[in-house]
Amino acid sequence: MVMMQKAVTPGLSHAYLTVGYDRVSGFAVRAADVEFAGTPALLYGAHALSFEGTPFDPDAEWVDVLRFESSPRLQFEPVREHLLPLWWLRHTRLTPGAELVRVFRDRSRVTLARYGDVATGWIPTTMPTNLRRRLPLSRCVGPVAQYHDAYVEADVVDGGRHLVLALANPPLSDTGFTPTPAGRWRKVVAREEVDEVFELVITARWAGLAVRVVDQWEDPHGVVTFKISSIGHDEELSRALGMDHIEAGVFEATVPAADLTDLTTTQLIPEEWRRDTHAATVSHQARYASA
Repeated sequence: MVMMQKAVTPGLSHAYLTVGYDRVSGFAVRAADVEFAGTPALLYGAHALSFEGTPFDPDAEWVDVLRFESSPRLQFEPVREHLLPLWWLRHTRLTPGAELVRVFRDRSRVTLARYGDVATGWIPTTMPTNLRRRLPLSRCVGPVAQYHDAYVEADVVDGGRHLVLALANPPLSDTGFTPTPAGRWRKVVAREEVDEVFELVITARWAGLAVRVVDQWEDPHGVVTFKISSIGHDEELSRALGMDHIEAGVFEATVPAADLTDLTTTQLIPEEWRRDTHAATVSHQARYASA
């Protein structure tokens, strides 16, 4: 696997450390390509942080960066016209083992926290986190496993040999789940114990803009609501629609499900997730059955 790196806005860093936010999106580079960037000023140039409305400052005392392993499920798009190879990553869940690192002006650095997996969440190292607060699990991003006739959030580890299963509440009958400091329940199983593994990818159009659905829920009035993230790379339209500008190239909004058109649901299945590793295709169209 290739180690990737992205500069993290102060707001996103705060969300990682206080509410256990476990998502990543936007522009990233290969960590090996930016080993020379040991100060905020150098990171500012290497990560192309001089975009409109940037919260980054080349003269800052420190800058936080996220280091994470690439994965066959991560959807990267190459970006041209930058001094280093640059990729844009669709909104998704973090991969296990990601690290949040603070880089200081004197070239020192410290690891603030490590992301264990979907069940464990962030593990503080030098920075305290509020472990009592957590965001709900979402089946719209990250791996999902069919286990004992139910669909549960999961992470694929050990090169596809094992899975970490995560439950938001104590299991009613299944044994082997243990509580984690993140307030979830965790169990490690062999790949053979799971019927199928996939990442659900829901794409649609909203007022003509291509988007990915990254969360869904019902509001107090029973209206199905989606959180969407732009994948259309149309900054002018995203701003015109009033989307929240999260960071460079990342726009999100909360909308009624009825406002979306051309809804498409796909199962993304990297080959290492399959029982039959010689399968010819790595993704297929499918309906999603909730647990």
